[in-house]
Amino acid sequence: MTTSDIISFHPGKQHNLEQAIQIVRFSKNYKHLTSLFFSPKIVRLGQNIYSKIGNELKKRSAPLPAGVVNTNPWPEIKMLLQRKAGYKANSGDYLVRNEIFQEWIVKNYAPPKICIGYDTSSWVVFDKWKNKSFLILDLSIAIPQYKLTLAKAYGADSDFIHNQTKDDGPLYEIYAQELALADLVLCGSEFVRDSCLSLGTDPAKLRVLPYGADLVKFSNKDDSHQDREKIKIAFVGAVNYRKGADVVLKAWEQVVQDFPQAELHFYGNVQMEVPGNLERVFFHGFINQDNLVTELKTAQISILPSFLEGSSLAIYQAMAMGLAVITTPNTGSIIQNNVNGLLVRYGSVEETIAALRRLMENKSLRKTMAATAQADIQSYSWDNYGNKLNTLLQDVLQKSSLATPM
Repeated sequence: MTTSDIISFHPGKQHNLEQAIQIVRFSKNYKHLTSLFFSPKIVRLGQNIYSKIGNELKKRSAPLPAGVVNTNPWPEIKMLLQRKAGYKANSGDYLVRNEIFQEWIVKNYAPPKICIGYDTSSWVVFDKWKNKSFLILDLSIAIPQYKLTLAKAYGADSDFIHNQTKDDGPLYEIYAQELALADLVLCGSEFVRDSCLSLGTDPAKLRVLPYGADLVKFSNKDDSHQDREKIKIAFVGAVNYRKGADVVLKAWEQVVQDFPQAELHFYGNVQMEVPGNLERVFFHGFINQDNLVTELKTAQISILPSFLEGSSLAIYQAMAMGLAVITTPNTGSIIQNNVNGLLVRYGSVEETIAALRRLMENKSLRKTMAATAQADIQSYSWDNYGNKLNTLLQDVLQKSSLATPM
């Protein structure tokens, strides 16, 4: 069986590739396990054949040394082939894929000194390797049970709760099991930490470690876009209820006539019904990061009034691009109200309208908040994240029976 000091794994592409790049900086004996991965060389070859192919491959690519990444593509390929054959997809497909993938891991790998898994991808491995590895659960988002806590606090009606939680049932037990088995839980924000505490998780094993942003790619040294008369508002993320797309559209209906120079742009797959005949609203679907950077360079405002996130990369990227941000505390970002952006209560159309009006009417405020946000985000590079993660991992090794140099 293959052995390593550190193993991280995830069958899909989330923040784990950026994390893997950072772990490689400090660890000589490390493996990252995933389902699909393509080297930058393969991506370039795909782009030379057809740019769309290259862009699809790039979603599962990172500049990692040969031999660091091992893959088992079959569970995911099987799922994709079933869908191509007309199988009606459901949310449970990913859990089946994740379980098969984990069984492959425990069959082929010996327990490492440190094991890093992601939510809804770790319960089998954690169960098999409990007390054999130091188990770290990286929560990419607040736990779904927290939606019910928040809905109660908001006084939400049954339709709201249904829209937000209709696919969550099978996840509750998995999250509870992973949290119980983990020796340490990485929380991308205080919001994520609060969600764990709401389930009774031991606070001693919760560590807040915000994610980073690619400050090289997401960079805009020219702030002249904020001086343009035309106002472009960007919503980056899946167009669904959880991310507050419905709230944005309701607010837009109330302000669009008063700001003829403004446009609302959505960058993400549409996953909910949207009204017809929307005025100056544009749906671009999912676009790759290079194209997103180009789009954000011509925008002035970022809006994401999400109900539940972890440590929102979309907000970090908007800050880095010099946009004025409207969001909720629920995104787990580093936005401070009236300092480097505006915070609104999730679901409040009235507060969202007020925030939009305030930024569209006041160019000076918009520019000041955007500049402050851009300055603040500089401390949240992926390298800084990696330095903090390495300190944490070294601390784990030194305080545990696993203590040996990485």
